[in-house]
Amino acid sequence: MTNSTASAPSAALVMRCPVCEGSQFQPGPEVFDDRYGEPNRYQLARCSHCGHLATAPRLAESELSTLYGTYYPRKGINPADVRRDAAAVTRPLARLSRWSRGVDNQGQYRVRAGETMLDVGCGSGVSLLEAQALGASVFGIEADPNVRLIAEALGLAIHFGSLQDQPFPGQRFDLVVLNQVIEHLPDPDRALQLLRARLAPGGCIVLVFPNTRSLWRRLSGTRWINWHIPYHLHHFDRTNFSRMARRCGFEVSAVRSITPNLWTLLQLRASRQQPVRGQPSPIWATRPADSTPGSGQPSALLKWVLRLPVMTLLALVNRVVDATGIGDSLLVELRPEGGK
Repeated sequence: MTNSTASAPSAALVMRCPVCEGSQFQPGPEVFDDRYGEPNRYQLARCSHCGHLATAPRLAESELSTLYGTYYPRKGINPADVRRDAAAVTRPLARLSRWSRGVDNQGQYRVRAGETMLDVGCGSGVSLLEAQALGASVFGIEADPNVRLIAEALGLAIHFGSLQDQPFPGQRFDLVVLNQVIEHLPDPDRALQLLRARLAPGGCIVLVFPNTRSLWRRLSGTRWINWHIPYHLHHFDRTNFSRMARRCGFEVSAVRSITPNLWTLLQLRASRQQPVRGQPSPIWATRPADSTPGSGQPSALLKWVLRLPVMTLLALVNRVVDATGIGDSLLVELRPEGGK
């Protein structure tokens, strides 16, 4: 992707703030894509009025499809793997397993049988298959064109484009899910306003996004893996997100912090390596192993057994951190004010 303005981020500090609608941002630390090798320079800029953090320059909605299609590593995903991963949602003790691993930071697990769910930014479609397995009717929106072949193979109703396209006309949703998505949108407040109009009576929106007041962010500074530049355009904590939601006509009905154990392992690995701008990091080159090994693989089984005490300790530490509200992600449930 070519971004001609990214080489001079200081010229892009006049931006609209989705939290307070201010227009002035103060320049901050220089950052770049430390995962997939997008070559441009950016800054973490702070709103002069409310303190909201945003990536500068801000990419436009029209640039996102090219950005993800070029750099995001979804080209090699096997639809059979997506089906296999989704099947775990109904296994015995699945909820306990998700909680212990910190992977219950996903909105689709809140769906109930008979409901209709929209996942904005549904990625590979695994969340849609999980919701189907839980008895829901499912729809998705995705910007990454690499997912199209996966969606066709899995028979999923995914609109490729933007929420701004107003896909699935006339359809209302009991649950709208944005799993690690709201921070990717250039205008997250306008997205919330659009989604409010698509909710069925009694419906809600469940969002999950990185928490800039997390323990790991404080320890890692600009090396925090969840800055995820330039894909994350906005950087929220509980306070500034709640302020934006109220301005859009929502009330926060629930909030908690959740830290995936895998994120912590990746953070520890990333902190030991020096990223090079314009070069993909080997940490993110392959899918991390975060599940038990398959049968017939004794070497993988041995590695998993040796890792078990470390993973158990990590799970205990992360669950305590989550209980204090400084986990690495926030799960927020929004309902329209007045129940409308």
